[in-house]
Amino acid sequence: MTRLRFGIIGVGNIAPVHAIAIQGVPDSQLVAVATRNPQRGGEFTQKFGGEWHGDYRDVLKRDDVDVVPLCTPHNLHLPMTLEAASAGKHVLCEKPLARNISECDQMIAACQKARVTLGVIFQFRFEPLALKLKALVESGKLGQMIWNSANTIWYRTDEYYASDPWRRTWDGGGGGVLINQAIHTIDLMLWLSGMPKRITAQTRTLRHAIETEDSALAMLEYAEGRIGLVQATTAAYPGYPERLEIYGRKGSAVYHKGQGKLEWHLADPKEDGLEEAEVSSGAARPMDITASGHIAQFQDFAQAIRQRRKPIVDGIEGRKSIEVIEAIYRSAQTQTPVELPL
Repeated sequence: MTRLRFGIIGVGNIAPVHAIAIQGVPDSQLVAVATRNPQRGGEFTQKFGGEWHGDYRDVLKRDDVDVVPLCTPHNLHLPMTLEAASAGKHVLCEKPLARNISECDQMIAACQKARVTLGVIFQFRFEPLALKLKALVESGKLGQMIWNSANTIWYRTDEYYASDPWRRTWDGGGGGVLINQAIHTIDLMLWLSGMPKRITAQTRTLRHAIETEDSALAMLEYAEGRIGLVQATTAAYPGYPERLEIYGRKGSAVYHKGQGKLEWHLADPKEDGLEEAEVSSGAARPMDITASGHIAQFQDFAQAIRQRRKPIVDGIEGRKSIEVIEAIYRSAQTQTPVELPL
């Protein structure tokens, strides 16, 4: 395969970032776009190219579409992935992979059966400071990990939830702040520190008129005795930069993701470091993000297809954050600790 042809399904806020990412992939082209809104579809294709379709199934029927990026509400990820796999299309799904692990498993199985590649957008893994932190953790310089935390203290207006009603409901979104906003820092934390064995959590709806949670707090316990913390809210005006913390026996590292800074401090031999990069954070406004992470992930996904290997973030990787989030929900609902794996 020399040229990959993409058909974006869904033209919401994130779709333009996907279109820009496709432009950053060598030997690739956007050939089709699906949205039920003809005005939005026309404006999108005029700007980014491709042919507009009012029905996503028409995109799946096209012989000249190889990859389908899904930019649709969470409740549509499962059925659209199943149909895309059946049509022989590779699927690159915006986070979250699905609303729960049962849906994730169905999507993974369908793509494996159809021998198509399934990927999940977690673009923050591809940013330079995240890669620097990953290398620092894997080098052993921090020593045995004893504590980790993921903090997403953001703000969303009532208008944000009203603009897309699916965001307010369990059926549409599968949850609230955890599955829609904090999932990025949760994914980074799991990528860096592994899966916990037990979760104890509380969730609340503190500020917004929505079915789902806008605030959550969870304690994570790991097999080796380490502990961790997840804090998440969209009720904290005006919204604060997200942060990831890793503490080890020999040193610490704090990734100020929303400020574009990574600092680390080692005890022996003593070392203090600070690196900075372009800021990309949706703390106050959802689209205050750059396209660089998406471009890097789209490039990896295209290479995975061409090289017939797994992408860095495949369906199994994308499932991990959903398992942790589902465990948080179960613990909050039952008021008891939840053991993993589920």
